[in-house]
Amino acid sequence: MKAALHAWLNGYRHMLSFRGRERRRDFLCFLLGHYPLFYLLITLIKWSHNRLSADATLTSFLLFCAGLASLCATLAYNVRRLHDSNRSGLLCIGYFLFAAPIVILVSLWLAPRNAGNRYGLDPRRTRA
Repeated sequence: MKAALHAWLNGYRHMLSFRGRERRRDFLCFLLGHYPLFYLLITLIKWSHNRLSADATLTSFLLFCAGLASLCATLAYNVRRLHDSNRSGLLCIGYFLFAAPIVILVSLWLAPRNAGNRYGLDPRRTRA
């Protein structure tokens, strides 16, 4: 539980860092913590807009900020995960194409290289 929380928080601490590598376990913990929280946040913001008659500009701004933070954190984690399998992070550009997300999702779950590569040392070996 402690490792899962650390992996989830690590995603936000390094949300603008596209260097290095990430473990599959950390990637999964981040996704399992990130998406439910993100959708809960969207639901609460929409609820406050409908029920409390909040200003539409403020609600739109909050949704935009939450979406931007989510996009940055997820893309950075995806790039670091691709680096773990010795692939370029530029493959994440494929998310904006039609068929590419399936290929990228498969490559994110492939087994990593056991040794260091051009993106850094194996994170399973460097962390104790």
